[in-house]
Amino acid sequence: MAEQVDIALILNGEHVKTKVLVDERLVDFLRDRLRLTGTRLGCGEGECGSCTVLVDGAVVSSCSMLALQADGTVVETVESLASNEGLSPLQEAFVEEDAVQCGSCTPGMLLASKALLDRRQTVMDSDIRDALSGNTCRCTGYGRIVAAVLRAAPRHSASLLPTPPDPSAPSYYRPRSLEEALEVLVQRGGEVRPIAGGTHVMPAIHAGRIRGQSFFDLALVPELAGIEIDETSLRVGASTTFAEAALSEALGRHASVLAEAARVAGSPQRRNRATLGGALASGLADSDVAPALTVLDATVELVSISDRRLVPVAEFFLAPGETVLAADELILGVRIPLRQGLRTTLGRVTRRPGPGPAKISVALGMCFSEGHPSHCRVAIGGVSLAVQRATETEQALLTGGFAGLQRAMEVIRDEAEPLDDERSTAYYRREMASVLLRRAVQALVEG
Repeated sequence: MAEQVDIALILNGEHVKTKVLVDERLVDFLRDRLRLTGTRLGCGEGECGSCTVLVDGAVVSSCSMLALQADGTVVETVESLASNEGLSPLQEAFVEEDAVQCGSCTPGMLLASKALLDRRQTVMDSDIRDALSGNTCRCTGYGRIVAAVLRAAPRHSASLLPTPPDPSAPSYYRPRSLEEALEVLVQRGGEVRPIAGGTHVMPAIHAGRIRGQSFFDLALVPELAGIEIDETSLRVGASTTFAEAALSEALGRHASVLAEAARVAGSPQRRNRATLGGALASGLADSDVAPALTVLDATVELVSISDRRLVPVAEFFLAPGETVLAADELILGVRIPLRQGLRTTLGRVTRRPGPGPAKISVALGMCFSEGHPSHCRVAIGGVSLAVQRATETEQALLTGGFAGLQRAMEVIRDEAEPLDDERSTAYYRREMASVLLRRAVQALVEG
């Protein structure tokens, strides 16, 4: 049986100190241990939103988070909405608008709506749909749900989060410094592996792709956090979430393609948990982060007890799901050189409109001198590795003019090495890579 450790949290306004299993999901802890069954378990892969809870005021999928990771946080479940005086204004609005059908999605919809209204009381239809994009209604009752949130907005009173308690979990499961984390890797490397947001690892455990493995959480390691800028480069810490990257003013100004990749990386629940380091370490082919970093000429900072090294992003990936990251190393962050006049953009094709995994993506970075291309980077996502740099396509674009673009569109079809899987054929991906390249060049030239 898995080891038990102490955690401390504020749950629905109450201070809770208890023990959890180190491999226990937050959703199971809430439902099975605490009998807070308003949190529903749906897909188990962080896609449907039924298990949504609020952690420090942000929506997360509790099936994609260890209970251990709730240590030192403020957690709210749907049971927190009502009081002895009755339903909350938001719940009342759902009733008044008949926004409850089978009820499977309702707890998650309510909490995602609360998170939105806590941030801003004046909302539009589009704001609500964006906020609820990670919550699936199987009965397709979105219209009434949106109407309910609009009705509730003027009556909603934003709740202030209490100060979270100090974490109680031992440092060998939640290290408080980089030194402690590296020591865990060395001393317990065969027993545990690092986990960040958990949005990739937890569904893999649920699906049986990872078995018999324990994890230690990197969230409390300060050296992995933050976005910093100096005269020559921009550094993004490995524990930076996609949500933080998408909102970063520094990234928006100096690395907008990375901010865009973070914005479209998935649902709000996923963006609030998924981290830059986790995306790189997983080596996922449908992530747009690696193509974005490649056109920025970024390098990955790796650290071990005895060494630090820099690896270009394009050389970081060895095979699908495999990287150069050694067993005793952690990703410290990425470093992006500041290049004067660099224009970047990202084009992608997904299964459905909006954020989510890309079938194929093309990131482009270019500089121009007197109207002629002087620098070019092209990176393709949705290929056999997490990213492929298209150097021959770059050379074609550097010749400039319409003829150069036409040649580059032909070259990228031959140069791309796309996946051929259940989501799309390799032929379709090659054709779309050419289309996306044309759109990207047009966006940079006209923008």
